[in-house]
Amino acid sequence: MKLNDLAGILSVEGTASFDTEVTGISSDSRQVAPGVVFFALTGTKADGTAYAADAASRGAVAIVAGKGSAVAGLPVPVLAVDDPRLALALSAARYFGRQPQTMVAVTGTSGKTSVAAFTRQIWEQSGFAAASIGTTGVVAPGRNEYGSLTTPDPVDLHRLLRELADAGVTHASMEASSHGLDQRRLDGVKLAAGGFTNLGRDHMDYHP
Repeated sequence: MKLNDLAGILSVEGTASFDTEVTGISSDSRQVAPGVVFFALTGTKADGTAYAADAASRGAVAIVAGKGSAVAGLPVPVLAVDDPRLALALSAARYFGRQPQTMVAVTGTSGKTSVAAFTRQIWEQSGFAAASIGTTGVVAPGRNEYGSLTTPDPVDLHRLLRELADAGVTHASMEASSHGLDQRRLDGVKLAAGGFTNLGRDHMDYHP
């Protein structure tokens, strides 16, 4: 993929390196290697713009930051966007490309894990190569891995969806946590349907 292939998501037009090869997408400067596009996200504990120089020194081909961010004086293009989290998710989706043909997401305070698992089991009984993603990890034909996040970050998620699609998985159900939705982790996932289980008070501190 070339940097120019992210046009429409990132404002790459007019940059001197628009034809540069992109080897990866990351929001963690420690994982940046030559050719990676670094997304400087603002979180509750840290501001990714503080690590932009580190990412550039590690070989990032571009830095993506929110408009108005104080990122300057770097030897690579700094691409300003309205919503860096949205840009990260859409860029990851475009970079990794393939997804299972039928994707379903389940959200709600409780019941997400069960509904996602039941959906996968129904598909399996119907003869489809199916997977589920969530609190219990990744369950797919020939694959059973424990996971630590209900909804993986966009880069990990789209990498996983590409792996599943390449392995022949056609149907996948996944948990969509309220935090994950708010942080745009599912943006770029081509959903065929969404499920809502219930609404409780467990996350009212995060969603006042």
